[in-house]
Amino acid sequence: MTAPLLRIRDLAVSFATYGGVLQALDGVSFDVDTGHVVALVGESGCGKSATAHAILRLLTSPPARLDRGEIRFEGRDLLHLSDREMRAVRGGRIGMVFQDPMTALNPVYTIGFHLIEAIRLHRKVSRAEAQKQAIAGLEKVGFPDPATRIDSYPHELSGGMRQRVLIAIALACNPVLLIADEPTTALDATIQAQILELLRKLREELGMSLLLIAHDLGVVASIADEVVVLYAGVVVERGPTASLLKAPAHPYTRALLRSIPPEGAQAFRVRGKKGRKLPTIEGTLPDLRSPPPGCRFQARCPEVIDRCKTEAVPLTDRQGGGAVRCFLAEAASRGAA
Repeated sequence: MTAPLLRIRDLAVSFATYGGVLQALDGVSFDVDTGHVVALVGESGCGKSATAHAILRLLTSPPARLDRGEIRFEGRDLLHLSDREMRAVRGGRIGMVFQDPMTALNPVYTIGFHLIEAIRLHRKVSRAEAQKQAIAGLEKVGFPDPATRIDSYPHELSGGMRQRVLIAIALACNPVLLIADEPTTALDATIQAQILELLRKLREELGMSLLLIAHDLGVVASIADEVVVLYAGVVVERGPTASLLKAPAHPYTRALLRSIPPEGAQAFRVRGKKGRKLPTIEGTLPDLRSPPPGCRFQARCPEVIDRCKTEAVPLTDRQGGGAVRCFLAEAASRGAA
């Protein structure tokens, strides 16, 4: 079998805080195959962005610390590369679209400056040639009138246009892997759909792999080949998108699916109007400075049993592909067999 483009094994990352050591990631493992889209899903604080920043070695130490693990990309462990080698990978072989298009661009520089600098950092080309490539890159992502608007400043652009600029920067050097960290955050529903369609189109045209980070399973349903669900720094479920969405095995995954807003505003309970209340996941994430024994979802799980509160829950393979970290799912799988 061909080795995956990106292979993450037993990744553990912690942060030093005034209140103690916070274990942001604790044994995260998953693969991204060549040409595939993998969605990393979970609510805020579950470790999605920490995973992305660890891949690119963008975590500031201190306070961040890599406790253990392996991040193997194109056969090389990124954690063992020199700073110079890592700079060639970052922005060259791996591109990243950072969270929040409203703040990710430096407001005192034009979008052309951002693009040209990204290109010249990795390619030995003149500024004039870099500008031609920058205009072509903006055109590729559907940016209107790029030859004229390349001299625009970020504040002169809408949120959707800024996001297209960030995607163009990430793709400037034709990476084989694109990491998109919440690329539709702070955008309205129409623009979200346009950005997701753009990512799908670019992935198909360029043949690259995509690691898509999101908190909404509904956002990734139409684009991802595989979904990895994170909760409190651990993988609770992973598997092919179609089967995971059709028959989620972990209570947290099912809760995330129930929390997807239905089509149409009439389905919500709006002040002064009748409607259906949107289901929520009661409670909050556990304190990762002292995570609970057993399952980390136990305090919020409607199906919790005694074992969940005391025993470490292994990540077990599921029939038909994927894996789940749940005693009830494991028992159900044995019964079905």
